[in-house]
Amino acid sequence: MCRKQRTQRMPSPRYRNPSVRPAWYKSRQRAISPAQKRAERALWPIYGLTFAHQQPLDMDAAFGRSALRVLELGCGCGEAVTELAAKRPEHDFLAVDWMRRGLATCLVGLDDRGLSNVRLVRADAATLLTDALLPVPSFDEVLVFFPDPWKGSPERRLIRPDVISSLGALMRPKGCLRVATDVAGYPAHIRATLGGASGWQAVPCETLESERSGYYRPSTLYEREAMAAGREIEDLCFVYNEPADEAELEAEPSASKP
Repeated sequence: MCRKQRTQRMPSPRYRNPSVRPAWYKSRQRAISPAQKRAERALWPIYGLTFAHQQPLDMDAAFGRSALRVLELGCGCGEAVTELAAKRPEHDFLAVDWMRRGLATCLVGLDDRGLSNVRLVRADAATLLTDALLPVPSFDEVLVFFPDPWKGSPERRLIRPDVISSLGALMRPKGCLRVATDVAGYPAHIRATLGGASGWQAVPCETLESERSGYYRPSTLYEREAMAAGREIEDLCFVYNEPADEAELEAEPSASKP
């Protein structure tokens, strides 16, 4: 995440509808600098992707190849995705965020490193999952680093049942989800949400990192500031094992009978 603090609360009932964007979504867009606007104009045609109604993104066409693929939901200023993409050139990275300022900073970082395996989308993460991506297995890893806890409107949290269900439809076999947070109480919410979702299994992040080369969480400015402020960072990892369909489950007992 690019922001330093996330103390914003939404007490108004109108913000309890996740389909309605809070007013500050628009107000923050005015903070983009002239230099960032220039970066947008020059670099978005190279790294940026757009989608429209009934016109989902074509990942193979976007990257020009079919490869192991990583999705970052809420890339902020792009510190994490830029570092990971540089370390894992054989993987393709799709990163999404709503804030223009963060995406513009990310564009500059990608250009400075000359990376060709990252594409950016400006969208709400939940909207990306339902409107921009076909519900077919497409990703091997999903990253959610320091999501907003939405303490005043928990139904807006990114880690919620409908979002996890959408992710399940997009995961390739043995795909993994990694979440990091510095918000007290949020890890319990994440475990409960994933524990109640079909197909997801919690695994120690250390195990995941030892079994899969290059799978780690880069340090970011937000994390360092959180640690300096005395907030504890917790990482949670999950692996997706596609659940058996109802026909298979019904067939198992009969198959075991003599």
